[in-house]
Amino acid sequence: MNGMTRFFLVLLRFAIGWHFLFEGLDKIQSVNLGVTETSRPWTSKAYLRESMGPLADYFHRQAGDTDEEALAILEVRPLSPGEDPAKVPVGQRISPILAQAWNEYFQRFADHYKLEGAQRRMAEGKLAQAKEQAVRWLLGEAGIREVEHTYGPSASVKIKESPAQRLQDYRQKVQELREIMDEKLPAFGRDVEKRHLTSLKADVNRMRSELLADLEKPMQETLQSVLTEEQKKMGPIPVAVASHWWEQGRLGWIDWITRYGLTAVGACLLLGLFTRSACLAGAAFLILFYLAMPALPWLPESPRAEGHYVFINKNIIEMLALLALATTRSGFWAGLDGIFYCLAPWHWGARRAPAPVSR
Repeated sequence: MNGMTRFFLVLLRFAIGWHFLFEGLDKIQSVNLGVTETSRPWTSKAYLRESMGPLADYFHRQAGDTDEEALAILEVRPLSPGEDPAKVPVGQRISPILAQAWNEYFQRFADHYKLEGAQRRMAEGKLAQAKEQAVRWLLGEAGIREVEHTYGPSASVKIKESPAQRLQDYRQKVQELREIMDEKLPAFGRDVEKRHLTSLKADVNRMRSELLADLEKPMQETLQSVLTEEQKKMGPIPVAVASHWWEQGRLGWIDWITRYGLTAVGACLLLGLFTRSACLAGAAFLILFYLAMPALPWLPESPRAEGHYVFINKNIIEMLALLALATTRSGFWAGLDGIFYCLAPWHWGARRAPAPVSR
């Protein structure tokens, strides 16, 4: 291997190491900065939730499926056989997930505005009323409003619907979207939906956002009604963020490993330290990124893609480059691996040993 080949292999290692290092540092900085008016801490949640391809279900489970979570919040507990609807308090039929979310919101609300005594008890009563109203709303007993329905890329019409009808429409849209992604596109081997799929995703996102907003707004407003003018000047309650990454469950672990794993791999590649292991670790990261957003021809183009790919994208190319580097001694040519090798005492004897005399 000549000197120019070694030079460009080392240069390739530096370039990939620089990419990994600053990707990791940017993610770490965003988390350390916290929530601001212009930014949010980095998380892989959106990336995993938008993943497609053979392992999409696995990645969705790690981040939580947005539509599954919304449907669980918007459901009403069915009556057990033999239960008399007239004897079951309406508020007790609220979904456990929604009840837990509202209880946690109430606790943060009470802590932020320092509710005590009679005022806190009044707020608790308002919350109980809000839960009852939410169940009635989900059952379609109130809240009829005009909802926009789209037909094709340009046609739309507004129809008056109850929350129960809107929820049924939302379920049908979610089911249609899953059938297209899981069955239709793989069967055809190419993206045959294109604009319809884009429109369908937009409809699902809009319907989910509107339903959740209409459900939660009355609860938040009724709690605000117990505040004094002085308390209202304290501003809105802060966004709920876990204090530590390990409190965020599996997603917290995934985010931590990604942030510091990218940083460590990048630093090792730049320094030429544990170079072959760093190359293999970087390749493992890249194949996971590829499996989350594979360039398969029957999948819609990722909105994060910077070009048009079929099977091969930049993650695969960079992964192959790292695997090629793992077969070389680039860390010995320019890096700490070479220095440590020379300083290791167990190599000194081997270097001093005279070469055998041939006869």
